[in-house]
Amino acid sequence: MFLDLKKVLAVGLMAVVFGLMTVVSRADSYYRPTNDGGNFGLGLELGDPGSWGVDGKFWIDRVNAFQPAVKFDDGGDAILQLDYLWHNFDIIRIKNGNGELPFYIGVGGDVVLQSSALFAVRMPLGISYIFNKRHVPIDIYFQVVPTLWFYDSGATLDWYPELGAHIYL
Repeated sequence: MFLDLKKVLAVGLMAVVFGLMTVVSRADSYYRPTNDGGNFGLGLELGDPGSWGVDGKFWIDRVNAFQPAVKFDDGGDAILQLDYLWHNFDIIRIKNGNGELPFYIGVGGDVVLQSSALFAVRMPLGISYIFNKRHVPIDIYFQVVPTLWFYDSGATLDWYPELGAHIYL
């Protein structure tokens, strides 16, 4: 019996994401980054690899979060991403009380699903503005992501800028 690697990876990533959603949704008291939203954000991301994608953010507590994404390139390839992020709210403090500006760093991976799967290790470095106003459960972020791609013939290091936003549910 022949297993398609793309299908196995896609099902595996979906199982991880749904498992994380279950763990996060069962927490009795969880961190809510915005006044009116929950700890799960859903949004869009622009930037390489791929040109755009749908991403999410699952806050575990005030410092830690998972950020999965599915991105698409012009050739129709899907790129699956999963990052674990650590946030620091003390580097930049906003005095007006209308939001927070945490710096974050993370570690994660990419899987490109095409005729042969490609793998990468990534390390997002970013800054996020989390709105702290009533009825605005949104954050916007910018990150630079050094990514080490592994190929049959070797490895390459690329740097990708990414811009995105989440609405918290």
